[in-house]
Amino acid sequence: MEQIIDNNIKKVNSKEINSFLEEFHLNPPISFIHFLLKYNGGLLENNDKIKRFLSIKYGGLNIEDMINMHQIIEQNIPKGYLPIALDWSDNPITINTNEGHQKGEIVKFYFDTDEEPEVIAHSLEELLGVTSMDEL
Repeated sequence: MEQIIDNNIKKVNSKEINSFLEEFHLNPPISFIHFLLKYNGGLLENNDKIKRFLSIKYGGLNIEDMINMHQIIEQNIPKGYLPIALDWSDNPITINTNEGHQKGEIVKFYFDTDEEPEVIAHSLEELLGVTSMDEL
């Protein structure tokens, strides 16, 4: 099980999360909302896929910044893919919030190569190596 470390980002509450989700018209899996309430971003220890989970509101680079940069300005991440983390090359890792059987999939987008977006996990729990968010 991976543990979040460097968790010094200010916590968010349900009201802040709901406001954020409404502003961007997002409906992520409930597991991601639980993750935000508990951590609101941070670093992972011993994880080769993820360098940092992004905060929705606080900290340096946050999810709102990523949405503005990659979905509104550059338009290189489709709407409905919520940037939640960065890999060690600063490629965005997203969670699919679109309705359907692919909802909740974790997809990495590559910007410095010709590689197509890649599903790296079928759920946030799989990405974190847990069966339930309660294990974190």
